[in-house]
Amino acid sequence: MVTNTIYRFLENQSGKGTQELFVRNTGVRASTIWHDRYVSRQSPDQIALDRDISLDAVFEALSFCQENWELICDEKDAEKRRLDSLGFFDGDSTSGQ
Repeated sequence: MVTNTIYRFLENQSGKGTQELFVRNTGVRASTIWHDRYVSRQSPDQIALDRDISLDAVFEALSFCQENWELICDEKDAEKRRLDSLGFFDGDSTSGQ
């Protein structure tokens, strides 16, 4: 990830093995906020309330995801491949097997 953006509410969490940023002091991935918004269809206000974070943090996480979508998808695909190789999805009909 090459960025000159300075984030007020997001941070890298060393040891997580990902370039994706997390909402500071929460352990919540930026992509989790995106999921809340676009998959679970929650409003930004509801996400902020449910996750006990500021509305600005919600918007910053959504912006990060939009700017780094390819990176996030690549990392999630790599994690799925790793879990597949460990047999994590054996017997799970949703894994495409």
